[in-house]
Amino acid sequence: MYEEYLVFTGRPNAGKSSIIREVVGLDVVTGKHPGTTRRISKYALSGGLFLVDMPGFGRIMGVSKPLENMRKNRIIRFLESNAQNIALAVHVLDISTFLEVTWRLEKKGLISLDVEMVQFLAETLGEIPLVAANKIDKAGEDEIAANLEEFKYRISDAQPLVVKGYVFPVSARTGKGLGALKSAIHARLVEKGYRTPFKTR
Repeated sequence: MYEEYLVFTGRPNAGKSSIIREVVGLDVVTGKHPGTTRRISKYALSGGLFLVDMPGFGRIMGVSKPLENMRKNRIIRFLESNAQNIALAVHVLDISTFLEVTWRLEKKGLISLDVEMVQFLAETLGEIPLVAANKIDKAGEDEIAANLEEFKYRISDAQPLVVKGYVFPVSARTGKGLGALKSAIHARLVEKGYRTPFKTR
């Protein structure tokens, strides 16, 4: 049977599993500790559509560097080998700490993993993924606005208008913004032929 995928990616502790639970209605495993999702998990949705919950990629306390790299390579291989079957990708990040984390990485000569993943998805899938900029309740409005502006600037190669309508500020904890994100995911999947994409089996 032909399968297509709604894929969710994100770093550990970004709130990916919580977003899935709130937006799609799937009872995926969530936890207080980073790295709760440790393997690529598939959940059947509507007629040939499966939700794929990717493990968090990036630094995880208590996990060895080789294991981190193995996990990241597994994610990359899945995305590349299944690119033609991915109906939609959604990347989840913690927007409340974006600038702080990004500047810290840049001092070490490293690029933001969130920026890297969004650009990789856009290149691999041929379309910009939707982004759930989560945890807007964790910082002040001005700080969140600055983080969002910088994130959009970076993922768009300094052309933020290109990603207008793709980045959704949300809070999985309070529910703010989740309606708009859910509507966007639903609309894009309906365009791909899934009339009731969130119907689980």
